[in-house]
Amino acid sequence: MLKNTTELGSLINKARKEIGISQRELARKANMDPAEVSRIEAGTRLKPNVLYLKGIADTLNLSMVELMKLAGYSDLEMNFGRDLTDKRSIADYQKQIQSYEQFYFDVLEEIENRRKIDFAIKGCIADLIDKIELSKLENKEITNDDILERLNEIIPMISPNLEKLDKSKYPPLDKGLLPNIEINSNLKYTIPKELNNKKK
Repeated sequence: MLKNTTELGSLINKARKEIGISQRELARKANMDPAEVSRIEAGTRLKPNVLYLKGIADTLNLSMVELMKLAGYSDLEMNFGRDLTDKRSIADYQKQIQSYEQFYFDVLEEIENRRKIDFAIKGCIADLIDKIELSKLENKEITNDDILERLNEIIPMISPNLEKLDKSKYPPLDKGLLPNIEINSNLKYTIPKELNNKKK
């Protein structure tokens, strides 16, 4: 616990100094007592209040999840409850968005690579068709072995495009960032009287 608390204090101290504000200024922006900021940075405050950590995280653009972990909060404490907005900071949302952005661009790159392979396959098939048609025009025989050889070259090119996306590359999902949305399936749609009258 002391190790984590010391790491917590060091992280906050470093982030505070990087943006050039004093402990008093941080305390004011985070709506807390300056003495509490001092205790947290010194590592003498064990498991600081979540609301204090939230204020610090948002002021210094730090991950609330990381601060809570360093403060000794368990996964259950970080992820339990209907409303987890007090347990996540702007930095956590930014990190989640960045992971989705990176995944989006990775998928686009994967699609482009597969498209290039498709063009190469299309070229090979077109070449084979040309050879077959040319053999008819010139009355030259093209053997089944020639066709099979070409097809055997094409099949390995197709294989990568048949593979599923690697799930290990999916962005990590922080369920605490998603609002709890309840969908009421008992809603009924009623046709306005004006429309009913028009139907008659």
